[in-house]
Amino acid sequence: MTLKEKLDEAKKSLETVMEKEDKTADELNAAIKAVEDAQADVDAADQAEKLIKSFGSSEDQADKEDVKIMPRTLGENFVEVVKTEKIGKRFQIIAPAFKAATDIQKTPTTSGVSAFATTYDRNVVEAARTPLVVRDLFGAETISGSTLVFLREGAIEGAPAVTAEGAKKPQVHFADPTPITVSLAKVASFIRESDEYINDYAFLNSAVDGRLLYQHGLAVQNKLVTDLLGTSGIGADTTSWTASSTATDIADLILHEAMDVQNDSGFPADGILINPADWYSLRVAKDGEYRYYGGGFFGGQDIPNLWGIPVCVTTATAAGTIVVGAFKPCASVVANGGVSVEATNTNEDDFVKNLMTIRCEERLALAVRRPAGFSKIVKVTTT
Repeated sequence: MTLKEKLDEAKKSLETVMEKEDKTADELNAAIKAVEDAQADVDAADQAEKLIKSFGSSEDQADKEDVKIMPRTLGENFVEVVKTEKIGKRFQIIAPAFKAATDIQKTPTTSGVSAFATTYDRNVVEAARTPLVVRDLFGAETISGSTLVFLREGAIEGAPAVTAEGAKKPQVHFADPTPITVSLAKVASFIRESDEYINDYAFLNSAVDGRLLYQHGLAVQNKLVTDLLGTSGIGADTTSWTASSTATDIADLILHEAMDVQNDSGFPADGILINPADWYSLRVAKDGEYRYYGGGFFGGQDIPNLWGIPVCVTTATAAGTIVVGAFKPCASVVANGGVSVEATNTNEDDFVKNLMTIRCEERLALAVRRPAGFSKIVKVTTT
């Protein structure tokens, strides 16, 4: 008799006892215990079976030995797709939008492109890059459509206050929110290479990560700053910053705007955008004893900051313009998927010239939900 059959028999015995009119407590308790014991045996057997299955077969274990490291970059993701394609005289490769994949990637067999690969350098040295940090200042969101409508919170009228017993309480009112529509823009670019390089995985990896993706990141960075300073609705300071302003004047102005950001939005400033030329002026400023305010050139800040607020030094911001903001809580980069990469040798006359075109693109927009969380400091030109 199997364990499940014993359980069924114990249940039937319990039903029989329940139907008796002269059943005793001892009979009922004994029947219940028999069911519980049988159920425990069945559960233990099921658990043991699941544990054995989790060990896997010898074939499964062999597969695990072939598992390789997951793609870490967009270039590695693109190469993984290339290695699985069976490319003839003409080809078109479409790599899906890159994300942190969870599927197991296996080392390719000697079919398709892999059969013709002469080298496979797994230790790719990426080209040097300027840090692309502006995007990281903002929050991040994903949508499936091409347009986003969000509500920009209205001004707060009134405030809570201490009131005496029986006195009229103050009202707090939020002005009607304003619906804001932003459409995702497509940022795209391409590079051309000899199509013999389709078999050079190390080159493809570095071409995508070290050149194509870097130039894409620069374009995205410039677009985000342009949108923030252009159509987002953020305000500018009302004080003056002129050619005669000293470094301490500018530093004081930045702190003043940081306080305004916190007072107006309720969030402390978490970032400052500044052009390298303006940052240089602040960084080399000295006091009356010829001591650098920011420390001498044999030491320095691990992370550039002013008043404890991280500074992002970038050419995406023009000289003479500084942005202080609560970036993370007050604005987000909204994207539809990630960066996608495609390659083909059938574009224009690529096929007859043995060239391939590699294209990357991404759809995104900047959504500034609280313009009060930003302040733009602009240098005034005097005549």
